[in-house]
Amino acid sequence: MRGSSPRSVLCAAAAAICLVAASAPAAERSAPDGEHAAADATITFRGRSASVGIGFLWGASTVEFQGRTYPVRVDGFVLGGLGTSSLEGTGRIFGLAKIEDLSGDYTALASGAAFGQGTGTIVMRNDKGVRIVIDAKAAGFGVGIGPRGITLSVGEMGGPPADASARLPKTLGFGEVKTGPLFLRPTLNLQMYAAASHNAGFNGRWSFGPVEKADSWLEHSNEVGLNARYPLGDYGTLQGRVSGVYSLTTSGPDGPVTNGSKDTVSKYTLESAYLAWKSGDLFPKLGSDFIEISAGNQNYQVFDGLLFWDGGQDSTHRGANWLSPRKAFRETGIVRLNYKGLTVEGVHLKYNDDPDTNTRLGAGRVDYTIDDLIMKHLRVGVMYFDIYHSDTPSRDGMDGIQVYHEATPLPALPDLSYKTSFVHENNSKSSGLSEANGWYVTPAYQLSPLPWKPQLSYRYASFSGGGTRGFDSLFTGLPEWGSWFQGELLGEYVLSNSNLNSHQVRLQLKPNEILAINLIYYKFLLNNRNQDFGLTPSRVDRSLADEVNLIFDVALTNWWSVTAACSMANPNKGFREAVNGSSTWINGYLFMSFTF
Repeated sequence: MRGSSPRSVLCAAAAAICLVAASAPAAERSAPDGEHAAADATITFRGRSASVGIGFLWGASTVEFQGRTYPVRVDGFVLGGLGTSSLEGTGRIFGLAKIEDLSGDYTALASGAAFGQGTGTIVMRNDKGVRIVIDAKAAGFGVGIGPRGITLSVGEMGGPPADASARLPKTLGFGEVKTGPLFLRPTLNLQMYAAASHNAGFNGRWSFGPVEKADSWLEHSNEVGLNARYPLGDYGTLQGRVSGVYSLTTSGPDGPVTNGSKDTVSKYTLESAYLAWKSGDLFPKLGSDFIEISAGNQNYQVFDGLLFWDGGQDSTHRGANWLSPRKAFRETGIVRLNYKGLTVEGVHLKYNDDPDTNTRLGAGRVDYTIDDLIMKHLRVGVMYFDIYHSDTPSRDGMDGIQVYHEATPLPALPDLSYKTSFVHENNSKSSGLSEANGWYVTPAYQLSPLPWKPQLSYRYASFSGGGTRGFDSLFTGLPEWGSWFQGELLGEYVLSNSNLNSHQVRLQLKPNEILAINLIYYKFLLNNRNQDFGLTPSRVDRSLADEVNLIFDVALTNWWSVTAACSMANPNKGFREAVNGSSTWINGYLFMSFTF
C-alpha cells in the first residue's frame, strides 16, 4: 500500500461502491430473477423522510404474502439526501421463502427528487437474499441519490396496522448488496467527545507538557468502510474490508497534551484493508472454519487488551487521543486453526503509529476455552512475542510471554468469577530495558437475584519500574471500563502501566436494558520510588493518588449510545512532591457513538 495514499485508496473504494450502487437497478432488471420474474409478495408503503446530508425515514407497510396480510414497521437512515418529504409507493418482493426472512436490515439505493411532487425507485436487499423493488412517489421538498439503510420489522399476520409515527428506531443498519456472487455491506461509525477539567494536573508542573492548561477540548472521529464477502461453496468464504478514519482534536490541548501547542489537529488515514479466507465446512470432521488465513491492515486483539488491543496510535498529529478510533495493525499476516474450544495461531504485526517507529513483531498464541465441565467456564491462554525491529530502543529486540486465565470455577456459584494474567518482558539488546514483569488478579461476584444485578469486583495490578525494569504495555486498550487505561483521569492523561501498583474496587449496576452504571475507585502507588512525572526526576513517596469514576452508559438503540462520566482525583504525597500540585482534579465528559 506504500505506493498509494490512503485517500486515493478510499476514493477508489467509494467509486466502486457508487458504480455498484448505480448499476444495481440495471442488474436487477437483467438478472434472471429480476423485475420481470414473478414476485413472491407485494408491499405497499407510506412514510416520511427528513435529511440534511444525513437523516431518517420512517413509516409503515403492508405486505401480501401467500394470501396473508402482514403489517410492517419501516425505519431507516438516509445518506446524501436533502429536505423533507412524504413518501408512498408499491413494490414487489423477490426471494422471500418465509415471512421471517423479511425482517432485518437492508441496503437500499434511492434515486429521484420531490419539488412539490416527484417519483423515484428504491431497490433494497438484505443478507437473507430478499430483494424489494419499490416505485415511490414523494411530496414536499427533497432531493437525493445515494444509499439508505432500512430496517423492516414484521408484525403478526392479520394484526393492526404498524405504527407509522416518528420515533427513535431501536435497530438500524445496512444490509448486504449483492452483485453477481459478491456481497457488499457499507459501514459507518461516528464518534464525538467533549471534556472539561477543573484544577487540571492538580495545578502542578509536569515533565511532558502544560497539563494544567487542559481545561476543555473536543474530539471527533468517523470511519467509513465497505465489507465484502465472496462465498466459495464447499471451499469456504473469502472476506475483506477497506475503511478510512478521520480524527480531530480541537478547542485546546487535550488532557495529556498530546497535541502540544496546537489547539486543532486532525488527520485522515487508511484504517482497514485486508483479505481473509475461512475454510467453512471444507474439513467437516474438524468443524466449521477450522482454518482462517488473513493479511493486510486489520484488528488483532488478545484476551482483555493488557498487551494487544489498539494497533493504531491516536495522538500528536492525528488527534482524537481519547476516542482512539484506530485499531488496525499494518502488514498483518495471521494463520489461525480452530478446533472445538482450541485456537492456535501465528501472527505478524506492524504498529500503526505517528511518527512511524517501524515496530514489527512476530507472535504465536494458544488459547483453550471449555464450558460446563468441572468448571462452569474455563479459559486459559499463552502467547509469545518477539519485536524483531523497532526504532524505539527499548522495544527493539524485546521478547516476552503472556499467560492469561479466566474462570467461573464453581457450577453451584455461577455468579463467582475471576480473571488473571502474567507478563514477562526481556530485552538483552537494549540498554533501556533488561527485564520487566506485569500481573494482575481480579475476583468478581454478581448478586444476580437483587434488583439492578450488582456486580462487585476487586483488582490488584502490579507493573515493574525503575532503571531498566520499566514495564511496557505495548498496544494496550480499553475493552471495558476500568481495564487498562486505569482511571478516567489519571490513567487516560498522566499514568501508564509502568512503575505502578494499583488497587481497584468496581461496582457495576444494570437498572434496565438501556442504562448501565459503573462506580470505580482506584488507589495508585509507585512500584519504584524513582519517578519522572515532574520537571526534575526524583525519589518521592510511593502513595500517588486516589481516584473515583462515576460512569453512566445509555444504550438508546443498537446504533446510538451516550456515555456521561464524572471523575475526581486527589493527590497524595507522591504526586504532591513530584509535580508540586495539591489541588483536587475534577473532570467530566460526554461521549456519543453512532454505528451503522
